[in-house]
Amino acid sequence: MLYSIRMRAAEGGPHEQGGHHISGAERLVTKEELEQISSELVHRALTHSKGCADFIRITIDAIPDEAIHRIPCLTIADEQTDGHIGEVPTTNHEATTPPLPLSSHQQAEALLTTHTAITPVAFRRAVSQLVSLPESMRGAMLVDMRTGQRLDPWGQRGVRVSRMSFADETAAITALNAAGYSGVHLEEALVLASKVLSAPGVVGELCISDDPDYTTGYVSYGSTYHRLHHMKPVGSPLGGRLFFVDATADIAAIKNYLETTVTLVNPPTFSLQGENHETL
Repeated sequence: MLYSIRMRAAEGGPHEQGGHHISGAERLVTKEELEQISSELVHRALTHSKGCADFIRITIDAIPDEAIHRIPCLTIADEQTDGHIGEVPTTNHEATTPPLPLSSHQQAEALLTTHTAITPVAFRRAVSQLVSLPESMRGAMLVDMRTGQRLDPWGQRGVRVSRMSFADETAAITALNAAGYSGVHLEEALVLASKVLSAPGVVGELCISDDPDYTTGYVSYGSTYHRLHHMKPVGSPLGGRLFFVDATADIAAIKNYLETTVTLVNPPTFSLQGENHETL
């Protein structure tokens, strides 16, 4: 039997009472690991770059084996950009094809609109909504892949992906390190992105980290997770996630799957080993 352990931390009181989000993390662990992981998550909440939490909630639930859903891990690709943060074009501006290498936001748009049914209008409208928020959402927006219109009614909370972990964290970290990747940001994002794309109706994701010290984001679609550098200025606490979905999809079913289905992600595999990757 495994246990789901989840941590949420805020400054100024609980999130529901207007507290400023500091950190959130979770794991699926064995009984023997609970004490150590609990301590690590509390330490993370107290030493985060966004501030020192004065509200920390740890939730632990036992998970029966038959409730666990297993999925493959996305393949990692690193995209080269020109090192500049791309401005999001307005929806009434017809963009021309820029010379390579692209800026981060241009590369994100090119990847998602070339390889999926997500339209340029939808991408630009959705990203404009995200970067215009006064503060980061606690979850993700569900947006129409053709229009960019937000489809979920859950405001600043959005959809929160939960109850997930690598099936074998040691094996996953070993595989990532052997390929030249390391760092908790990548490990957690890869698990989350893999679960998101396994949800029925989700065709792609864009993520900009809300960690002030971490500027690498990603887009994912199909079976691939594309890392994109310089997605925001260093020091910015703003970020968030966009889940692009088919408007005919069952929004409530997507939310239920992402928030409640206990999911184990198989360790990643690599055909070629890389080197000198970002280690944040």
